[in-house]
Amino acid sequence: MSQKHARSQVRLLIWSVLILLFSCAFFLPEIVSTYWHLRFGDSITYHSWRVPVPRRWYAITRDDHLIIQKTTRFYDNEDAPTIIPDVLSPSKTVDPEAFRKASIRVISKEGYVFQEERSIQIGADRGFCLHFTTSNNQKKIHITCDSLAAQLSVGFFGPSSEIQTFYSVVGQIRRQDIR
Repeated sequence: MSQKHARSQVRLLIWSVLILLFSCAFFLPEIVSTYWHLRFGDSITYHSWRVPVPRRWYAITRDDHLIIQKTTRFYDNEDAPTIIPDVLSPSKTVDPEAFRKASIRVISKEGYVFQEERSIQIGADRGFCLHFTTSNNQKKIHITCDSLAAQLSVGFFGPSSEIQTFYSVVGQIRRQDIR
């Protein structure tokens, strides 16, 4: 084999590896999400709840917390949209109206501006969602949905373009049959 042919093969190998690495980096969101969905399916069990995980999203658990996050490209400068369910376990009966007002007050202290309230259904139980935006970016959203009857809270952080996905997830949350 000639030296020229050997160098040509090395260049081809280097270019092939570079193209493969760039492709993997560029398509990492699709790779991560596809791997997660192939391994775990379209939902995850969190305490006694079955929580859907949308396509192009994945879920992780840390210290008894569930985080559902959209995979984003490496060049995305925004934070990845995130959904965080949490189990409510009040030690005494809570007045829903007082809870709602306290939630607005606490979240507003974090720099968010209250925008609106919506009614929701989590499983068989009714609840409410509070919409907030940041004062400097109206498209950056924080939503908290709470159902005291279901003892579940679901939070969302991300751009307004993902609100529909968030409400789709909330609308599909179901109690897991425990047998």
